[in-house]
Amino acid sequence: MKETKQSLSELWSLLRNKEEQFGLNKLSLTERDILQAIIHIQGKDKQTRLETILKQCPHPRATFFRCLKKLRINNIIKVIKDTEDSRKSFIKVSHKFIN
Repeated sequence: MKETKQSLSELWSLLRNKEEQFGLNKLSLTERDILQAIIHIQGKDKQTRLETILKQCPHPRATFFRCLKKLRINNIIKVIKDTEDSRKSFIKVSHKFIN
């Protein structure tokens, strides 16, 4: 059990260090959660439909869009309109946060 606590502590330390390195420590936990969900849903694709992410996000719609706005302001994500149907949008995560 002691070894598990130590490895968990080391993992948390590594995570916090990486968050600080990428400037994610300035985001709220909800914003980080939504960013993580976007990256997870996006997978290896370059961009993902906003509708797909919104359907899978456990947060309320208003919270989601408030967090999305902050992620855009911090240049972590970009929202791109579909060229064929302007009602549809895609989310693209900055390359520095992928891989």
